[in-house]
Amino acid sequence: MTVLIGIVFSIIAAAFAALTALGLPGTWLVIMLAAIVDLIEYFWRGGDDLTFGWMAFAVAIVLATVAEIIEFVAGAAGAKAGGASRRGTIGAIVGGFIGGIVGTFLILIPLLGTLAGAAIGAAAGALVGELTKDGATIRDTLRPATGAAAGRIAGTVIKIGFAVAIWLQMSVAAFI
Repeated sequence: MTVLIGIVFSIIAAAFAALTALGLPGTWLVIMLAAIVDLIEYFWRGGDDLTFGWMAFAVAIVLATVAEIIEFVAGAAGAKAGGASRRGTIGAIVGGFIGGIVGTFLILIPLLGTLAGAAIGAAAGALVGELTKDGATIRDTLRPATGAAAGRIAGTVIKIGFAVAIWLQMSVAAFI
């Protein structure tokens, strides 16, 4: 029975991890699925010999939290690397978040819509933030905007890597 649970969990969790590429909380869905499996086992068979256990959850939650932080600040870090001011950096964070949501629904191509929306939003946010400075020109904002877009794409790619790591870690835990 444990092998069957592990196989079913791994397949469903792989689909959830893939949702991360679409800008959805795939890492947290994998963790939630594991929690549901353990809860069902706890009430079905009693408290002993759960599939995952607290250590697997602790590792997965730490990884998921780090992935969220990296994705959230990546656009700002890229903007800062491009020479953005505080306004441009904040604009990159806000713009990347809004752009990711809008891009997901506006460009209905999986992954591409979210990534493009987040990158364009981060760039636009950095651009607007930089333009609010006294005497700033469009030319002054190009490097920070480009850095924000590149940072946001890098952050999403890194988060996908974390989602795969969480999926692998929880899948292995399901079979041990």
